[in-house]
Amino acid sequence: MNARAALHSHPVSPDGAKPSPLQDVTAPPAIAPIPSHAHFEAISELIKSVFNVPAVSVALHGAPAEDEGGAYRAFLEIPLLDDGEAIGALRILDTEMREFSDRDCALLEGFAKLVVEQVTLWAEASRDMLTNAMTRRAFTETLRKTFAARQRTGSQNALLMFDLDHFKSINDTWGHTAGDAVLRTVSRLVMRELRTEDCFGRLGGEEFGVLLANADGRAAADVAERIRRAIENAVVPGFEQINITASFGVSELNDMTVSADDWMTSADDQLYRAKDEGRNTICLATKPTRAFILN
Repeated sequence: MNARAALHSHPVSPDGAKPSPLQDVTAPPAIAPIPSHAHFEAISELIKSVFNVPAVSVALHGAPAEDEGGAYRAFLEIPLLDDGEAIGALRILDTEMREFSDRDCALLEGFAKLVVEQVTLWAEASRDMLTNAMTRRAFTETLRKTFAARQRTGSQNALLMFDLDHFKSINDTWGHTAGDAVLRTVSRLVMRELRTEDCFGRLGGEEFGVLLANADGRAAADVAERIRRAIENAVVPGFEQINITASFGVSELNDMTVSADDWMTSADDQLYRAKDEGRNTICLATKPTRAFILN
C-alpha cells in the first residue's frame, strides 16, 4: 500500500469487529436540513459494484449514525468536502482483508464529489428562498426522523411553533415588500438564538417551527421567550415603523406522543391557545400522565 492510500485506508481487528461510527470522529453537526441515508441508495449501489465491496457508508455531520451491519476487516474512508469544509465522510467496507491502492483512493474521491453535489442540490431544494429556513416538507421530514430516533435512543427533544401576530395587516398596510422584509428579519433573529443541532423551518406564510435537540419543554419555553423578545424588539430595515410580535406554542416529545403528527398538533394547539390568550405570549403543553389519558 502506498502513502496516499494509507492515509485513508484502515485494517480492522482480525476478529472482524465493526469500525467505530463515523460520527464519533467527525466535527460538530451542521445546521439542518440533512438528507437521509435513503437519499444515497443509488450511488451507494454503484460504489459497491465498482469496488466489489459489501457495504458503503455515507455519514454527514449532524445525521443519525448509520448501521453499517456485519463485521468488516478493512475500509477506505474519504472526507466529504464542500468548499474545503468537511461535511462528513464516505466509507467503503470489506469483510476480507485487503489493501486499497492510490487508484482506489482517487476513484472514491471522485464519488465523494458526486455525493457532495447531491447534498448541495438537496439542501438548496430544502431551503425557503425568502427566509433561508427549511421548507415545510424538509422540516416535517426531520421531525419524523427525530420521532423515530427517539423510539430507539430515548433522546429528548422539544418543538416550538410560532406565527407573527396580525401579519396580514402588515401586508395590507405597508405592502408585500414590507411583509417580506419582516419575514427575513424574523428568520435572521431566530437563527441567532439557535444551535447548530437545532432545526428552523418555515411552515407556511408567517408560521414557523423550531425543533430543539436535547431540550425538554421548559428549556424550549426559555428559547421561545428569547425569540419572542428578539422579535418584539426587532427593527426591520427600511420599515422601522413596523412593530412585530409573535405567539408561541411549545410541546415536549415524551412517551405519550404517538406520532410526529401528534407532536406537531400538540404544539399547534398551544400556539392557538397563545393567540386566544392575547398574542405575544408562549403556551407550553403540559406532559400528560397515563392515568389522565386513560380517564
